[in-house]
Amino acid sequence: MDPVAAARAFVEELFPGALYAFVGGSVLTERRTSTSDLDVVVVLDGLAAPYRETLRWHEWPVELFAHSETSLAVYIDNGFEQRRPVLARICAEGAVVTDRTGGRASDLQGELADRLADGPSGLTDGQADRFRHVLSDLLDDLSGASDPGERAFIGWEVVQATARTALGVGRAWQGNGKWLLRELRAHDARLADELLAARDDPARLAAVATDVLERAGGRLWEGYRAQGDPFHQPLRHVPSQALSGETAQSGGMRRLAAISGATAGSSRLWMGQTHVAPATRSTDHHHGACETAIYVVSGTPSFVFLEDGRERRIDAGPGDYVFVPPYVPHREENPDPSQEAVVVIARSTQEAVVVNLPDLRQH
Repeated sequence: MDPVAAARAFVEELFPGALYAFVGGSVLTERRTSTSDLDVVVVLDGLAAPYRETLRWHEWPVELFAHSETSLAVYIDNGFEQRRPVLARICAEGAVVTDRTGGRASDLQGELADRLADGPSGLTDGQADRFRHVLSDLLDDLSGASDPGERAFIGWEVVQATARTALGVGRAWQGNGKWLLRELRAHDARLADELLAARDDPARLAAVATDVLERAGGRLWEGYRAQGDPFHQPLRHVPSQALSGETAQSGGMRRLAAISGATAGSSRLWMGQTHVAPATRSTDHHHGACETAIYVVSGTPSFVFLEDGRERRIDAGPGDYVFVPPYVPHREENPDPSQEAVVVIARSTQEAVVVNLPDLRQH
């Protein structure tokens, strides 16, 4: 059975209700070996939590990535942010083995292929300096090593650091293990060959690495400084009348931003107010990767979420606190027919991330 047919049968047997699924990786290429596994990404409606599992199905080793549409998008975005788009490659460069959504799998493939082709964003000055400093330091270690074992270990670190530096300054994707070599070969096949040929020859390896270092801006050791003074910055005052409604909203409630990147220059924190009118409920929503802390100022709001597939309700009052973990679908309700509910919210990102949903299941 060919790998695409095998992956299709695997998904149909174990996940007959899957929204869509992909198979990718080396098993679909000329690099396939006797140990290549099926890299399968399966997207399920209402999956409570994503997971990764290694298993054997009939004669096939399988690396399974199970996601909801929401979690898949988050994991893919994290991969792009880290410059290691593993899941994106499986989906974009693999084959669709099932799609019950009328084409969303193919649409996602096209979107991801474009993002992969665009490459990562350019390095900041600080990131580029970090690559240069790491490689400069390793080259010093290599030149001073007298123990053969240490020299061998340092040499391999130089090989990897040289590859990562070339990929970084060349706006190419990074990788781990075999994928680091594959990304380097795709970006600069000649350099990949030179590194492999020089890996057991310290002098030759140092020459190859130094050439890459020069392309990156040259040696950087003395004078390298990673951070300035984070301790002496001005405080910011946001008066009550300066709260802003220019933030993400959900139906049935009104959010006002107090502390954010826009209002106070925060980089990891958002804080503000939420007002829920009498006898009103918000739309179902979640806040992405944010952790959310809620303090009840006035009124008697309720917070509704799913637990074991059933709705659970927390009824709160003034002085109470509620914690909402990342990606948890929930809604706020105000059952009081006459009094508005007001809460103060703090989130672990600089902006108010709000993803409105049709219901409380994870999508």
